[in-house]
Amino acid sequence: MPCPRFLALLALTALVAAPAWSQTERIGSQTRVLFTSTDTIKDNDGVYRQITTTLTYEPVRGAYVQTVTDASGALLSSDERSVSVAAPTPAEAAAAVQLVADHPEIATLTAGASGPVTIEGGFPLVREEGHPCGPGGRCALYDVWETVDGSLERIRFVIVDLRNVRVLDADADPQADTNLANPAARRQSRL
Repeated sequence: MPCPRFLALLALTALVAAPAWSQTERIGSQTRVLFTSTDTIKDNDGVYRQITTTLTYEPVRGAYVQTVTDASGALLSSDERSVSVAAPTPAEAAAAVQLVADHPEIATLTAGASGPVTIEGGFPLVREEGHPCGPGGRCALYDVWETVDGSLERIRFVIVDLRNVRVLDADADPQADTNLANPAARRQSRL
């Protein structure tokens, strides 16, 4: 049984971000709006126009689609890609926290914690082709912390697969299982 403070934090997160159904059911395989922004720009004719940029994620196809529309809703541009570093939406973050908290290994560890437990993170993880967090995937990194004598101690480093709504690795290596583990990122960091 997780510690009472952890359960209180989880319940508060659920109340703030969740409708009556669970977050994992909510994000499922539906297209998700990751980001939307409305701006005023000056076009080539010197006229100011309002545009809206929206980034969506389609988990079934593993596609990120960025669209730009004008004030009337007319499509100005559309760009599809297989990779994005967009942070989890509030619904995705709440689902990830729920998945991490409910994971059997982690729940056992948090139940034995002597101090308050928190789950933090949501850093996007993008890996190479063939990795579940590679192109088309949507993963995020989370830390499970326990506060002991005023300092944080990591209980677990976790990879959450937001495409398939599951914990991909409940005991990831914080040194090796990051964006820098991607061979392309390692090559870039040496340049």
